[in-house]
Amino acid sequence: MAGFVHRLSNQDIGIGEPEKDANALLLELDKGLRSAKSGEQCEAIVKFPRLFEKYPFPILINSAFLKLADVFRTGSNFLRLCILKVTQQCQRHLDKIINVDEFIRRIFSVIHSNDAVARSLTLRTLGSMAAIIPERKNVHHSIVSSLDSHDAVELEAAIKAAAQFAAQSQSFSTSISQKLADMIKGLETPVEMKLKLIPIFQYMYHNSKISAHVRELCTEMLPSYPSSSFVLVTLHTLSLLAARSLVDIPNQIQLLLKYLESDPRIAVKLHALQDLSMLAKKGPHLWTHTDIQRLCKFTTEACFDDLSIGALRVLTALSKTLAVSKFEAVEGSPVLDIFARCNYHENNTIASKSAELLTDMAIHSVRADLKGSAILCQEATSSLDTLIMVCIATDLDSSFQSLKVCLKSVVNLCNSCPDRSSSFVSTIASELSTDNNRLKKSLLLAESLAAIGSEQRGSIHKSLSEVVHCLRNLDASNGDDASKMGVLLITIIFHAYIGNSLSQELCSLIEKFASSTNEWVTYKIVRSAMRYGHHLIASKLSESIMTKISREHFFYWLSAINNISKGETCLLKLQDAPTSIINTINEATVEYYKGISNLKAATTPLFPLSFPVDYMRLRVETLQAHIQLMTACTSFRTNPPPAIATSLAASTGQEQHKCGRGALQLQKCADLFSAIVNQYNNLYQASFDADPQTLNSILLLQQSCQLMIFLVDTVLNKKPSSDASYLHGMKIPQTLRIEQHELIDVFQLLLTELRQVANHSSSSSAGSGGLITFKHVDFLLRASQTIVRIPLCVPRYIFQSLQSTLIKLAISPQPRSSNEPVSVQSDTHLSVKIEGVVQHGAHPGLFRKIRSVRLTVNSVIQSRAQATNDGKPMENPTNDMEQVVEPHNDYFSAQFIFTFPINGLHVINIEASIIDQAGSIWKTGPKTNMFVKSYDDAILRAQQQAQKRNF
Repeated sequence: MAGFVHRLSNQDIGIGEPEKDANALLLELDKGLRSAKSGEQCEAIVKFPRLFEKYPFPILINSAFLKLADVFRTGSNFLRLCILKVTQQCQRHLDKIINVDEFIRRIFSVIHSNDAVARSLTLRTLGSMAAIIPERKNVHHSIVSSLDSHDAVELEAAIKAAAQFAAQSQSFSTSISQKLADMIKGLETPVEMKLKLIPIFQYMYHNSKISAHVRELCTEMLPSYPSSSFVLVTLHTLSLLAARSLVDIPNQIQLLLKYLESDPRIAVKLHALQDLSMLAKKGPHLWTHTDIQRLCKFTTEACFDDLSIGALRVLTALSKTLAVSKFEAVEGSPVLDIFARCNYHENNTIASKSAELLTDMAIHSVRADLKGSAILCQEATSSLDTLIMVCIATDLDSSFQSLKVCLKSVVNLCNSCPDRSSSFVSTIASELSTDNNRLKKSLLLAESLAAIGSEQRGSIHKSLSEVVHCLRNLDASNGDDASKMGVLLITIIFHAYIGNSLSQELCSLIEKFASSTNEWVTYKIVRSAMRYGHHLIASKLSESIMTKISREHFFYWLSAINNISKGETCLLKLQDAPTSIINTINEATVEYYKGISNLKAATTPLFPLSFPVDYMRLRVETLQAHIQLMTACTSFRTNPPPAIATSLAASTGQEQHKCGRGALQLQKCADLFSAIVNQYNNLYQASFDADPQTLNSILLLQQSCQLMIFLVDTVLNKKPSSDASYLHGMKIPQTLRIEQHELIDVFQLLLTELRQVANHSSSSSAGSGGLITFKHVDFLLRASQTIVRIPLCVPRYIFQSLQSTLIKLAISPQPRSSNEPVSVQSDTHLSVKIEGVVQHGAHPGLFRKIRSVRLTVNSVIQSRAQATNDGKPMENPTNDMEQVVEPHNDYFSAQFIFTFPINGLHVINIEASIIDQAGSIWKTGPKTNMFVKSYDDAILRAQQQAQKRNF
């Protein structure tokens, strides 16, 4: 059951490893550096990168690098090599070195050594620190001097350092450009050194004049040095220079196309195509219509398949950008020639890339509503259909990659043209096979079917029989591919039956497959079933694997999943009688409370499971709010308004009092739903790492509560009942998955029924003065029951976090012991420094990135001292402050000044929030506090003297 463990690939954290203090770790490594044994010294040096990642604070990093600099100055070349590796691995922490001058002085002293290897290691180390010392003239001079060295090791180190400093320093790149040109032109420079010097020119983009001069120099060298190695290096250097400066991209495209058309060497053509592909991604808007036509013409006239494939890759890279508008699909255009020659090419790779290009153009024409879009879609459909059949029938290794490209194009085309889904689904489903020789390709087919089914409602129904037949014949013992295939096929079945119950035959088939495989595969089926609302099968399968795991928190996690599934299964048994509905919902809430308790028991320090607990807690509170609403509606039926209700309404001026206690109960229900809406909003703001579909689920659940508030307020005549634009004003996400469409359909249905009930009530009981009728109460009951009956589709973030972001704060000053507050005199100011580190998981910035961090601080007095200087009470000054800082290499710091004129114990509350690139604020925390004791020396001395006199 190792799959149950969430993994953080970028954190080297051992389970059960004791947490050590940063200073203690630094002292331990310093002891190793001072050892007389070189092995212990090397062991201490290689541990520094992990120390910096765990405690990336400037004071510690500065002290550590100064110690390493001492070892570099006095140690052996092998130790210097180890320190060089440390500096190369810790590039993002170098700018935290405070004493840069002292650090560089100790490193730079080795440059005067008589040992060429020591000098070369020094140059490489200085080059790795170019980001923090870009304008050090003595380092520049040493690099330039070493370029004239006759030692090959030192010369290579100088070239490496020159490239690193040229990338950071405009003055250095300007001053060294002419020397590099002279060395390249000089006959005394070896050929292999010239090939290493030319790539330095890619960093000459700081100055437009220097960039133009370098480009002119390199283009002049191309005819003079016609060998393949020189041409390849020079062209690639010019491409990188153009990609950085941007202004030279059109000229570089022309140069590469010239070599592509005129140079007879295959290696040069392939390299030119690689550079064109890079420029197509870097500056697609700078490509002209003529450039694209020349490339299309080359594609059709290429004599080798590798050249055609490379050219098609460039064209497909352009077709996925705004440059697709420059492709002309008119009769006689070069693009149509490509389709005519390549769509049914004998090489599957060429045919698949051509079909991908045609698909991109068809998608663009549909989105832009261009003339002839239907013809392009039809051609893309027929081309992809044929190519899928060919790739499946072909046994070549390239056919697998070609099939993958085709199926990606199919999914993209179905998302843009839903009317094409049925044709593709029938073709793909008919080719599903359980044969071992075709299992990998069938796995790709199943993935594409699942991708189409997750986006297009009802697209799988017509081909469901083929899916079920394939699952029935699948042998789960054929390995991991067969298990993955089975999970995908079951997921496709779940897609097809969203909003409906699975038949007994399908449930038996799924249980049979799960029993023939391992527990991890069964868990994935449970997860998929809960994501698409099939909780009955999820509860059965989760119960079967609860006792087959090795760790306690895994058992509690599976128990929580089982309880949640049972709770949702109870809601499927709702009857029409209000009493039985309330009892059934109460039964479901009991299971949910058990699940929440198990979730808390499954919590570990590494995985707190705060989001699942809060999400399920809000689900329970929503169900309880619906119970309150149903109870209020039932009470209104059995408890009519008293006789004095009319006079009470006349005396208070509130027409709602005519309805008696029922109106007050409905208002309390609306207030209860309003509190849940606020809690959903808080959960949304705390879910920075959640995937977009999980956030959409939170929004929809929030809007379901908001809709109930609107319905109740409309019945209470607080809002006009004919508000047809309410649905348009809701925060409905733009992109919805199939499991989320059912809620939107229910919203529309309830709003339509609300207007009908309101119109009928106004016509049948005109002049009633806004009384609540039994039709209103029956409508609220039906609305509540309809929403409760919708099965909860558990979002992905409950099971899996693809993005992980954690902020750690360090606050200074710190008290001497954890139980003591920080002491400060009442007539002075306290400076509080907050340092923070942003820690990421395996995929940083996958869904959203951090632009800045907002720090909010405030101070509150907890206990006031009994005496002051003059005996008069003083007002506590406001210490509410806020500061927005931008992290640099995931590190940020801020300082706040506090005043505490009142003697006593104060607490400073500190909270961090994330601001993403869109400007949205995410209240992710952390929250921390520190205690401060304010005192007055004069009062203390007076109290001490009074105690002495009394004594």
